[in-house]
Amino acid sequence: MKVSISTLEHRYQPGMTPTISAISHTFEPGTLTCITGPSGSGKSTLLYIMALMLTPSAGTIQWGNTSVQQLNDASRSRLRAMHAGFVFQDAMLDLSRTALDNVVEAARIAGISHNVAVEDASRLLERFGVAHRAQHRPAELSGGQAQRIALCRALVKDPDIIFADEPTGNLDSESAEIVWDTLHQAADAGATVIVATHDRDRAEKHTHHLRLSE
Repeated sequence: MKVSISTLEHRYQPGMTPTISAISHTFEPGTLTCITGPSGSGKSTLLYIMALMLTPSAGTIQWGNTSVQQLNDASRSRLRAMHAGFVFQDAMLDLSRTALDNVVEAARIAGISHNVAVEDASRLLERFGVAHRAQHRPAELSGGQAQRIALCRALVKDPDIIFADEPTGNLDSESAEIVWDTLHQAADAGATVIVATHDRDRAEKHTHHLRLSE
């Protein structure tokens, strides 16, 4: 699903200096786009706005042919549940749930039946080498294991769009490669993948690259 933004602007308070200003870009299906820029340039803010977790101060956002920036909270949540996966820097798993239940819950919210959700979640945990941690809670996981499970959570509903905010920022090199490989595979399968990253060397290797300035 194509994501398009036009003259997007965001201020935390009226009259404040904008955190992002007049940004326009189109993110195409089947591509992985890296968003880079110095600290404070608005990478994460832009990602959260496009993922419908923040509301822009001005400008438009389209998912496919739908203008989404003015939707109410319930409509935003429904769109995210059906079409988008999000990978956070710190995994952001539900501490009260097991690894398996974290992944299953994302599928259930998207309308997938419980049995299918468990089957799909188990398959992904196996794929990423964390099936043996299925019944463990996040406090019992390493950072790399938690992020792999967060990837499973984002992928379990086969989303049209994947947003990732510094997904390898806290990982060792081996775990980071797994994350990048997975995001590339999702793009190759047709998803629109958008990654905010400080890894400029990695981003420079990508054809699709949006650079933000302070």
